[in-house]
Amino acid sequence: MNIISSLENINFGEAMLFLVIGMLIIICVLSLLVGLLYIIRYVVAAIEKPKKSSSASQPAVTEAAPEIDADEEAVAAITAAITCILQSENKDETVVAPFKIKKIKHTH
Repeated sequence: MNIISSLENINFGEAMLFLVIGMLIIICVLSLLVGLLYIIRYVVAAIEKPKKSSSASQPAVTEAAPEIDADEEAVAAITAAITCILQSENKDETVVAPFKIKKIKHTH
């Protein structure tokens, strides 16, 4: 039995039935793929969480600060003020700022 000869005897209703069945199969397969991607995303997120928390417990590596275009006295004064504020808040002798001063702009 030849496939082409068997398709010649199909009426419009059967063709629509094949169309709907084919579309449903495609939608089901695509839904399964989307579900698989969601599962993979959650597994990867669960694996990466412990890595992030272990690296957060280690002290941050300080990089060399870029050059600042302001005069050295102003930079020293601003840095000293920030250090004093952080020391008064933490009551600690050694303070590591959670930020970096990259640029100081004069506003006058």
